[in-house]
Amino acid sequence: MKIDLHCHTKAIKKGDGRGRNVTPELFKTKIENSDVKIVAITNHNAFDLEQYKSLAAVVVNTCQVWPGVEIDVLESGSKRWHLIVVVNPKEASDFSASVDNLFMGDNLNDCTHTLDEIYAAFKNHDAIYIAHFHQKKPAIPLEDAEKLDEIIQDPHRVFKETANESSMSVFVNYRYNVLVGSDVKDWNHYEDCSFSELKLPVDSFEQFCLLSKRDETVVQTLLNKKDSKNLIAHPAVGVDLPIRIYADMNVIFGQKGTGKTEIVSSLFESMRANGYKCVRYVASERDDDFKALLRISGIEPELSVMGVRDCENEFDDIGSWVDASPTHFNNYLNWKKTDGNNANKSRMRITRASALPSIENVKEELHKADKETIDNVFLSLLNIQLEEYLSQEESDQLRALLRRLKESIYQHRFEDLISEQVIHLVNYTLNTIKEIADKSTNSVSKPSTTGLTGFVEGRLKLLKIVNTILRALSVDESNSREKVGTLDEKGDIYINTKFRMLCAESRKEEFRIGIRKLREVKAILEYIKQNIFNVDIADQVQNLNDICSEDNITSVLPFIGKSKQIINNTGELYSPSNGEKGMLLLQRAIMEEADAYFLDEPELGMGNSYIDTTIRPILVNLSKRHKYVVVATHNANIGVRTLPYTSIYRTHSNGIYTTYIGNPFSDRLVNINDENDVLNWAEESLKSLEGSRDAFYERKDIYESNNS
Repeated sequence: MKIDLHCHTKAIKKGDGRGRNVTPELFKTKIENSDVKIVAITNHNAFDLEQYKSLAAVVVNTCQVWPGVEIDVLESGSKRWHLIVVVNPKEASDFSASVDNLFMGDNLNDCTHTLDEIYAAFKNHDAIYIAHFHQKKPAIPLEDAEKLDEIIQDPHRVFKETANESSMSVFVNYRYNVLVGSDVKDWNHYEDCSFSELKLPVDSFEQFCLLSKRDETVVQTLLNKKDSKNLIAHPAVGVDLPIRIYADMNVIFGQKGTGKTEIVSSLFESMRANGYKCVRYVASERDDDFKALLRISGIEPELSVMGVRDCENEFDDIGSWVDASPTHFNNYLNWKKTDGNNANKSRMRITRASALPSIENVKEELHKADKETIDNVFLSLLNIQLEEYLSQEESDQLRALLRRLKESIYQHRFEDLISEQVIHLVNYTLNTIKEIADKSTNSVSKPSTTGLTGFVEGRLKLLKIVNTILRALSVDESNSREKVGTLDEKGDIYINTKFRMLCAESRKEEFRIGIRKLREVKAILEYIKQNIFNVDIADQVQNLNDICSEDNITSVLPFIGKSKQIINNTGELYSPSNGEKGMLLLQRAIMEEADAYFLDEPELGMGNSYIDTTIRPILVNLSKRHKYVVVATHNANIGVRTLPYTSIYRTHSNGIYTTYIGNPFSDRLVNINDENDVLNWAEESLKSLEGSRDAFYERKDIYESNNS
């Protein structure tokens, strides 16, 4: 929930630019575009009640508007600084009168007031006080900060405004009520300003003040608005731990060896058993997980992407190929010897006829391939509801055209087959008649063919088959990238999945069968291609078929090697360090779309800066999207600065394990077995996660540098 308790709507002082003047229309647009839910109008030294009412009216359904004023403070012997006073919107009219009385007769451009004067003016109002602090200039001096606390006498009503969100989150955990406001200079760029965000959304000024006091009832009421699940965790075998996790940040921290890993694991299993899509990351398992990321078993190549057919038909054709032998010369001798033995047979001129030669159809293969394609098209169309994308007329027209195309392709293929079968039938009939005549006359007919044509055709057919397979085995490799994550200064890192046909460089790829056998098959194919008319070709084909049968090689698929590599955005191979592997795996896990995320020590091997600038914002964004995020951690950037809805603190002393559950909003951690045993959330979290509160505070300069 975005709030802006330092917002200008009018140029009052000489240094105020005209960009601070805003119309109700522009105010409405910018507030809604920025998704701000609470805004306090805090102009310098003045409060315009009529403008306040008009601005509140235009955003009445989307944003609360609170009345306020920004005052120049000057205490004796001190420096000038700025103090903002914001009051309950129910008191807007009375507040307007109080502001007018305070500044009566003043030159609004350079007037100042003391803390006593300011408190006297607003002590009867339901008000909060916000002082510029630290790098927010002009900032309150230390002695004036002490006096402000003494005068107000309610630390929950005193806030400090810092310069940016990083320093704000540090001081929040230093027990300050801290916020950051837009201090808008130009309403045209209001969306670019910084805003505070309340993890627990409030409905009113009163509720905001109770939340700042960490009122347990209010905190629990607000927590209950969030989706949550009551689960049983198991920090050890036989130990049941009831835990309520929220659709937000949930953090587990504490001493080593107290079962934090087991808690994360059991919560993960419990959520997954309830049907939620869950993602898990365990830093200690990153080496194995990274190896698993590069495993290629189960991945099959897409032949269409590689631009190649599987050649199953060609391997079948080789398996059934039979060499055609030329007609033996003795057949002609026997014919001449018996020619004229039977007068009746001599009159049967058909016994001297030659076989019809085969007719080469150069388009037969084209028709065959087109028939296969159109069959696949029709099969695919069965799964498409054309009317979802086309009008009824267009759908009918498309189906009609495709049917015509299919019929035409089928007709051409039918004619090819008729031509083949006519020649086959004529030659078969001719040979059958000759056989019958020979048996009846005890003679030998003239051979139908010398066999040379069939021999050559058979060898050329084999060559064509072999060439088709070898062309398929020479296609270019196929590569597909999948982004793993981003590394500072190295850019995006990818997993490249490579599919490559067997080649001389094949070493690290994974093949279905041994490379030696594949090379042997390929060598035989190459030999047949180069020596198609050698006398040993039939033996080579038999050898080839024996190997293919033994190793179940029925297509080119076994020749495709699979491998994965890590590459950078320029395509170069990259070998990440152990720490970088963790970064990439963690990014991959939390960028995956899921219902719940379970992370065990995600900070392991990573620097604080990386956790704070890269990982923490992603986790916070997941929580804003109402995802369940459960993290076991030793890192304060995650455990403290994310302001978790649930904090689970585990301790171990003298063989006794204790579990405390609480949150930063009530600043309490309560023993689940003894409600009277209560720890301070800020103290315990900073002590456990950072070493001490002072150690965490000393990091503020590092954190602030992230936003510089």
